[in-house]
Amino acid sequence: MNGYALVIATDEFEKITAASIIGSIAAASEIPVDVFVTMNGLRPFEHEVVETRDFATGPLGEAMLTSEETEIPLFTEQFRDAKEMGPMNLYACTMAMEMWGHELDDYVDIFDGELGVSGFLTKASDKQVIFV
Repeated sequence: MNGYALVIATDEFEKITAASIIGSIAAASEIPVDVFVTMNGLRPFEHEVVETRDFATGPLGEAMLTSEETEIPLFTEQFRDAKEMGPMNLYACTMAMEMWGHELDDYVDIFDGELGVSGFLTKASDKQVIFV
């Protein structure tokens, strides 16, 4: 195994936050990480959703977003920081973007590009795949 390939297909705030923490710890440890954001997982990365913080959350997610006692960086910040600390790349799914009628510019500026499933599988061929 040569790192991790995280597939984010959910729009659930807590799961995406968990993936960003796992990915950032791995990248900071110099473990290569490729992240593929697809299906409903793309919605939380939209500019408007991030700006308004209109995320699909459960009770823990609400607490994370509103807590004044504990400051938890937003998943977009965690991914951005992780890319600066170590080997991490984020890719948006071309098919899902087409289905949503979006382009890469509609999302926060943390993606290294867009890929189809076959392109991502090629990048993930030597990695442990984690599906979120």
